[in-house]
Amino acid sequence: MIFITTVGFSQQYKSHKVVQGENVYRIAKRYNTTPEAIYKINPTAKEGVKEGQILAIPVVDDQEYQIHIVGEGDTVFNLSKKYNTTQEAIYNLNPDAVNGINLGQILRVAVLEKKENTEVSAEVSDPVLDSIQPLEEIKQIIRFKTHKVRRKETLFGISQKYNITVDDIKKHNKRLYSEQIRKRDKLRIPVFAEQTVVSREVPKDSLSSRVSTTTKYIVEPKDTRYSIARRHGITVGELNQLNPGMDPNFPIGMEITVPTMIFVPLKEVIDLDKFELYEVKPKETVYSILRRTEITADSLFKMNPYLRDGLKSGMILTLPKRDSMDSLAIDFPEKKIVPLENMLSNFKTKKIAIMLPFGLDTLDLEARQQTEDFLKTRDARGARVALDFYKGVQMAIDSAKTKGLSIDATVYDTQRNKNTTHIKRLIDQNNFDELDVVIGPLYQANVEAVAAELKKYETPVISPISNRESKLYSNFFQTIPTDVMLQDKMINYVAKDPTDKNIVIIVQQGKKKGEPMKAKHQEIKDKLIAKFPDAKIARIEEGNYVYPVHLNKVLAKNKPNWVFLESDDVAMISNVTPQLNAKAESHQITMFTTDKNNAFDDDNIKNEHLSKLHLHYPSIDKEFDNYDEESMTPFVARYKKEFETIPSKYTVRGFDITYDILMRLGSADDLYHAATFEGTTEYVENKFNYAKKLLGGYYNKASYIIKFDDELKLTVIE
Repeated sequence: MIFITTVGFSQQYKSHKVVQGENVYRIAKRYNTTPEAIYKINPTAKEGVKEGQILAIPVVDDQEYQIHIVGEGDTVFNLSKKYNTTQEAIYNLNPDAVNGINLGQILRVAVLEKKENTEVSAEVSDPVLDSIQPLEEIKQIIRFKTHKVRRKETLFGISQKYNITVDDIKKHNKRLYSEQIRKRDKLRIPVFAEQTVVSREVPKDSLSSRVSTTTKYIVEPKDTRYSIARRHGITVGELNQLNPGMDPNFPIGMEITVPTMIFVPLKEVIDLDKFELYEVKPKETVYSILRRTEITADSLFKMNPYLRDGLKSGMILTLPKRDSMDSLAIDFPEKKIVPLENMLSNFKTKKIAIMLPFGLDTLDLEARQQTEDFLKTRDARGARVALDFYKGVQMAIDSAKTKGLSIDATVYDTQRNKNTTHIKRLIDQNNFDELDVVIGPLYQANVEAVAAELKKYETPVISPISNRESKLYSNFFQTIPTDVMLQDKMINYVAKDPTDKNIVIIVQQGKKKGEPMKAKHQEIKDKLIAKFPDAKIARIEEGNYVYPVHLNKVLAKNKPNWVFLESDDVAMISNVTPQLNAKAESHQITMFTTDKNNAFDDDNIKNEHLSKLHLHYPSIDKEFDNYDEESMTPFVARYKKEFETIPSKYTVRGFDITYDILMRLGSADDLYHAATFEGTTEYVENKFNYAKKLLGGYYNKASYIIKFDDELKLTVIE
């Protein structure tokens, strides 16, 4: 039995049956509670709610409210008339409405009359409410201590020393969501106000009495409750008993309690490509192993939790291989799409900054003709991109507000590229230490300068349109996959296809006689040959031409021909594609490229040829430039209605990046925590799946494979 000591009145609950179209935010509005409170006692609701589902709702003020979803043309005045109330009453029920209401926003418009016997006490038997306990009191931080990490210390040991959880430490030292602690690190340790004591009487036949010794285990990628329970010789139910209050989402990096005994050989539960089994030699110490492997003590104990019982000769340890030391610290495969909109739980105001090169130091927006002339010049390209991107940012903020999020956004003009002095001045003169995230600047040099300045605050900095890596700053988020990631995606797609095919490689040479091949073309040629050793290599003539007789030698008539064409030379592409197009009359030919660069879009290259050859290529976005009524998304329709044109790719990108960031901030403690979510997020034309290297920042590696279909249509195939 569990005995709970509480102060004041016992918590009471109501049952609520979900009706069609409801979500947790709407239900919270109705009962004047918060989504977080509903999630705490209905944890599965984070994954979404279904019609007919029964939820337990905490009673706050014993009131229910009629709600209204703001539609086209709605105003507070019209709603007051519709619901026979006053504007003042609506403003009292929705204080934020004084700043205006948005399409899709949920408002309380009236207090519902109480129905008799609708309230259910937590003490009354109810199939949904029986096992509900009072909501955990929110811990109040009264101050912080600074802890200097010593040799051999672990996060678990430090948490025990201060009687807090590992998650409490990570929340206030954000880099620890993805990095290990190091000697001499200075950690912020929260000191909490004293709370109500919860005492528990443990039955003699409980699991705790049967499990003699336990240890801590950090949840790894691919871990499941079942695999961990099986490995330690217990059931999933018993694992839950050992970890009351365990996060139902089972996030990567969560620390749980498990029995010390392990029943499955280590070689069956580790990735032997990245790790190796090592037998401890006589007289070896933990210190000597750390010095030899150059890993941290925290990492060693995480991989080998049984070391806490002492190091012994003959013990088998799991250690990272030397060549995997620079592998990704966080790296999830692209798989299920994660609907963050259904997982919102953090409704604190999000403070964000947008830094874009509007060039207002050289532009007088009051002078219309001067502005139009400026925007037509080459120097104004950055300003045009910035303005388009910012339109998408604004629409994303408006959309996030309809989901119940509150956003405090500030816009800063970075003016031009390589403007470090101006950027430092902006940061020094404003409260950047209070921000949840900075979106921008656009230029690589500027975004790295911002990341460098804000690293001391651990403020995430988003690089919106550059695919250049930055290995210097752990707070750097690169949103565009690198060229190498796109290459690998295309090559792996072809490699995993089981079709019996003839692979042909056509790669650009030097343009002039004796001129060496470009490094990027040499690299991709080497990569293709290594992946497809049986592929046929087409002979390239001086000037990057392929003669029909040589092309004919590498094509097969009895099986499909999958041809890789790697070139940025318009003349070469306009020579090869017509020949392949002609051969397609008698051969099965599909064309691929790992880099669909601007040369493929030249007027000399016929899209009809690319369509007939069903060109496949990797892309950072869906590239749907021409929207028809059938393929038009709500975002595009909304934009077209407002601006009477379709949005540019930069507007769409501004929306997708910003909306994804806001949804992540709304479903996690912060952006670092959200980056550990397993799965992919996807919006209008872009998707996101973040990875992090041990040294450096975060990288989006989610991308698409697009195919030219018949009738010049583009189709996303992966």
